[in-house]
Amino acid sequence: MEKRQPWISVVMPVYNAAAFLAESMESVLGQSFRDLELIVVDDCSSDESCEICKEYVEQDERVRLIRLKENAGAGMARNRGIQAASGKYLAFMDADDTIESDLYKKAVEASQNGEMDMVVWGDTERFYDGEGNPVSDNPIIPERGVWREKTEIALAALQLEKQTLLGYQWNKLYRREIAEQFGIRFEEAILYEDFFFTMRMLEHTESVAVIDHAGYYYNKRFNGSITTKFVKEYFELSRRRVYEMYRFCQKRGIVEEAVDVLGNIYLRYILSGLMRNADPQSRMKGSQQRAWVCCVAKDELYLRTAGICHTDNKALKILQKSLNKKKIQTCLLLGKGVYEAKKYGPLLFEKIKRK
Repeated sequence: MEKRQPWISVVMPVYNAAAFLAESMESVLGQSFRDLELIVVDDCSSDESCEICKEYVEQDERVRLIRLKENAGAGMARNRGIQAASGKYLAFMDADDTIESDLYKKAVEASQNGEMDMVVWGDTERFYDGEGNPVSDNPIIPERGVWREKTEIALAALQLEKQTLLGYQWNKLYRREIAEQFGIRFEEAILYEDFFFTMRMLEHTESVAVIDHAGYYYNKRFNGSITTKFVKEYFELSRRRVYEMYRFCQKRGIVEEAVDVLGNIYLRYILSGLMRNADPQSRMKGSQQRAWVCCVAKDELYLRTAGICHTDNKALKILQKSLNKKKIQTCLLLGKGVYEAKKYGPLLFEKIKRK
């Protein structure tokens, strides 16, 4: 007998997440909306993650376990899960996060009996101290609405990007048929693979519903280190993110509405790039840092967005004015100052960065 198609295929990549995995899986399997399958993709974990997954496979027929032969990264693990999925919609979960018990019920209701191509919700950032105790919650709640016209969808996407909600893969239902029809998969990118996947889906999406619900708990844990993982390609990928959103808005005829939103985002990326250049791990000489600033200041994307946008942030105003007037040393000092500040307050820096 052929297995019936579930409404939702939840894909969860797992890599050494034993400490949080059971709670995460329970939050999916305990949903009030039960017509789902949970596809857990073990990315060659070296801890007890695989054993935990096997226990749930035995307990609940909705759970499927896929074990990769080689470590491939979260994006490629999600792709393997997509390949195995059979649901009407795709959903994604990180193995150290949780969701409220009625989240998928609300999302399916918003899909209007499966008519919507994409459903989006908010999230609650839950911050933890160095000992693993939750210290604060920051709910990010989007405006409820339904959009079916291309320009309206683009404006809604722009607002979601402003709220930092567009790029995540775990706060959406995606119509699986679109991913299959157009061969849309996650890239092997160090950063923003979620965003690039969502943008590809948006290009072929004809209807979007947004619910004003922050039922996904994005758990932000810190290990107490004064530095985060250094990513050499950070600025290149960040610029690409702004460029792809700018191009999308350009195609949909809303560039004028996009300038302030994307300009402020790009200014923050530039400031973060300056900070990372000041990090000794970058191994950038002073002359290289100055050349980097000059390149950014004359970049066409900068001139069309960050160079002309309105910003209320004092640090970004200083950065914008300095770049526009080619005050290279001021830009470098600003980046150095942010780097030094980050060393002594990673949690505070993370909160400021999201404002």
